Amino acid sequence: MISVSAMVLLSVSVSLAAIDSMTGDSNNSELSKVVTETNDASSGKWLDSFDEAKRLSSEKDVPIILHFEAVWCGACRQMDSAVLGQPDVVKHLGTTVIGVRIDADRDPELIRKYAISSLPTEVVIGSDGLELARYVGGATLSEYTARLGDSAISSETDPNAVPTPEMDNSLRRCLLVMRDGKVVGLGGFCPVAMIRDKKWLKGNEEFVGSFDGVDYFFQSAAEREVFLASPKQFVPGLHGCDPVELQRERRAETGAIELGAFYKGRVFFFTTPFNRSLFKSNPAWYAEGVSADGIQNPEQFPFLKSMNLN
Repeated sequence: MISVSAMVLLSVSVSLAAIDSMTGDSNNSELSKVVTETNDASSGKWLDSFDEAKRLSSEKDVPIILHFEAVWCGACRQMDSAVLGQPDVVKHLGTTVIGVRIDADRDPELIRKYAISSLPTEVVIGSDGLELARYVGGATLSEYTARLGDSAISSETDPNAVPTPEMDNSLRRCLLVMRDGKVVGLGGFCPVAMIRDKKWLKGNEEFVGSFDGVDYFFQSAAEREVFLASPKQFVPGLHGCDPVELQRERRAETGAIELGAFYKGRVFFFTTPFNRSLFKSNPAWYAEGVSADGIQNPEQFPFLKSMNLN
């Protein structure tokens, strides 16, 4: 495999050879073309500067692939030798995407900003800075070229694309409510009826069951017993807080009844269609990699401090 530095030297050597072979006015246009291509910092190679990547992404209106890696990471080294420098990959760089490799040990700020918990991880962001996709773990060459195709497509205007994050006031964000000083889950709806019967049915305050300090209402004592025997089977992920908002913004916000998605038999709720779309692109990362560390508003959701988020 050719390293990034070797690729730069090769590019310069090719350019010099081309210049030496050009003589006469008739070749001036070709010389100009070679010099222009050489000056394009993103053409056919990975960058190591996020600031430069953002500038080029804005100029070219193409997404950025942030490739997080480390020298001690075996899977990272395998991708380095078998994937990242291959012709089918580098031909996309600087054209359909801007690629930047981030050393996890040298840039802890970006690791924190993008909540990177394992390596290698790739985050695809648009020229506007919004996250478009996330990929955790290594990839083969064929898997990676398919990924690059997806990234390129996402940079184009799509009339059917999921809207950018905006709160729809018509959505019912009532999954967690306060009643008599206690947190009530699912807005008082019965979790057993929701999961088992796929119905939104109001519970009765006479039949209350608690889990992680959150109260849930049921239609009967029998339903409450079913719940208490296996509460995690019926409780929404994070008790209805949006896992994407928690991961990306370190802020707990209740999702909307209308915006749910199942993962491994458990339902999760989201504040926006955009967040639900991000979750579906990589549910394992959002559902299983949540941490309570650094949450901005823990006082609003005290159960997050003590519950096992994973």
